[in-house]
Parts: sequence; C-alpha cells; structure tokens
Amino acid sequence: MLTLIPFDDSRVVGARISGKITRPEFDKMVEKLEAALNSHGKVRVYVELERFGGVAMDTLLEDLKFGIRHWNDVDRKVVVSDADWVHRLARLASRLFSNIQVKVFDRDQEQAAKAWICEE
Repeated sequence: MLTLIPFDDSRVVGARISGKITRPEFDKMVEKLEAALNSHGKVRVYVELERFGGVAMDTLLEDLKFGIRHWNDVDRKVVVSDADWVHRLARLASRLFSNIQVKVFDRDQEQAAKAWICEE
C-alpha cells in the first residue's frame, strides 16, 4: 500500500509504503509529482518505507518510464527506514545519480528527515 503524506512545502511529494504498491496508488503519486513539477520545475521526494511488499509489473514499468522521463527533475530524495538494504541502496543511488541529493534516515529520525527535505 502506498499512502500519500501531505507536506506544507509544495515542492515535496511524500509517501508511506507498507506492503505491495498497486497501480492506482502509483498513479495518484504520479499525479502529485506532475503537479509539483508543473509548479516548481524540480520536485523533492519523501518516502517512509515501513514494509516493502513488491510492486505489480505494469506499475514497475510505469515507474521506470516516469523516472527516465524526469531524470533531471528530482532535486532531493529522502527515505525513512531501518532496513539495512535501504541504506546500502541509497549509497549506491547517490553515486549513480549524482544530480540528486539522496539521504536515508532511521525511523526515529523522521522529524530530521522532514526538516532536511524542506530546507532551502
């Protein structure tokens, strides 16, 4: 399940992932991302990863297409998770996508993560 998390900062699109991501949930997130991009040109992504249960194949393909189409449009990304594999993946992403500032915060650092994603 993917649930949108509201932010006062309209550059930030937030989501909580707990289980499998469905296509309708993904489509709602894309709508929010597109709106933020239309308003600001760049977007910031905040994700609380409670439990990842996978993603449907058609949704994964749409995610890849969106990512390629907006390769340079993400300014910052933060993931809040205690999972070790998420921390390792974020370090790799930082190296591969040097144009995006990527950080991972532990669950007990949620407020610091929210502050960082909104900083100027």
